[in-house]
Amino acid sequence: AGYAVEHTLAKEIMNMPKEVVTLEGKRQPLNCLVDYVSFSAHVDFVQNRSFITQVDPKHIILVHGQKDEMGRLKSALLLQYRKLPENKRPTITMPPNLQTVSLKFARRRSAKVMGSLAVRDSEPAEGEDVQGVLVTHNFASKIVKPEDLATYTPLRVGSISSKLHVPYSGSIETLRLFLTEMFAGVTERQVEDNGKTCIIFSLHQNKVSLLWGKTEGVAIVEWEASPAGDVIADALIALIMHAQSSPASIRLTSKPCRHPRAGSDEPKEEEEEEDDQPSLKKPRQENESLSENRLRLIRDALKDQFDNVEVVYEGNSASYEIKTDTGLDTGVIQEEEPITCTAKVSFADSSGGAAEISVECVDKKLASNVQECLRNLARSLSPIPW
Repeated sequence: AGYAVEHTLAKEIMNMPKEVVTLEGKRQPLNCLVDYVSFSAHVDFVQNRSFITQVDPKHIILVHGQKDEMGRLKSALLLQYRKLPENKRPTITMPPNLQTVSLKFARRRSAKVMGSLAVRDSEPAEGEDVQGVLVTHNFASKIVKPEDLATYTPLRVGSISSKLHVPYSGSIETLRLFLTEMFAGVTERQVEDNGKTCIIFSLHQNKVSLLWGKTEGVAIVEWEASPAGDVIADALIALIMHAQSSPASIRLTSKPCRHPRAGSDEPKEEEEEEDDQPSLKKPRQENESLSENRLRLIRDALKDQFDNVEVVYEGNSASYEIKTDTGLDTGVIQEEEPITCTAKVSFADSSGGAAEISVECVDKKLASNVQECLRNLARSLSPIPW
């Protein structure tokens, strides 16, 4: 007769009617005694309740069963869990077919701080920042320092070092000038390599270096791969390639022609002495700091715009007095009544970094233009900070 559930022939026979409709559709009298014996391979009510108790789930959904029987199981489970606190009771639902059931799972993530990161003198405060590497394995998380990864995890820490040979046939003086003008905090040291004297320039906390002198006509750039290191290395390589082709480097490395003319009685000794004299076109005087050099460049830029510029130097600062007979607010005025504009530029130290600029003038528009010009000039002269 098949399963004895509602709307089946077996269930109808269990109700002991006088006649039944057979599977062939024929109506026949029920001339027999009926008894019910359970030999199903499925678990019964007692086994279901025992299994649920052992699993102790957070959510229970009853499906695939007779409604009355599932209702009995639900009632028994509700009665069983009434003894527990409300926050520890599982949710029990018996949805009909095609009904959507939404469940909420509260997941609390935690991680153990291990290794040298956990060694401290005081207890950690709530909300305190922890810097380390978070490693999750088999739903367990831990935070360790990079140097402790090999001890507490199967991970290993590696680094990438890059080296690039850049063609460079210029002088070391030109290279030194371009580096100090472009980058702040450049250090220089001299080493011996196979009997050759080499110069090493270091920047970005010694993570990027430039070796000159080991191979003729080649500058070697080495750096540790990182977002900042890659950017600085790219800028350094571009600077080396530009250093030997720019007009400034040509002026620094070139010398005027000293060949004697035909019929000239000038001795060669004098020419050699002239060659030994320092060039008047040096970009910076000896023992002159970067801030002093930038102050002089600002003076030259102002003199290109105004005829009368007087300057007073005071260490890393300078005062510029500009006199002009033309104002932007007042228009053209008489020569006996020139406009005086006073500007002061101060660097924080001798490295020529950020500068404080102030301008005073009766002509407000002229003062604003001069201040904006000096600000842009100081910004363009300052080295790239890293």
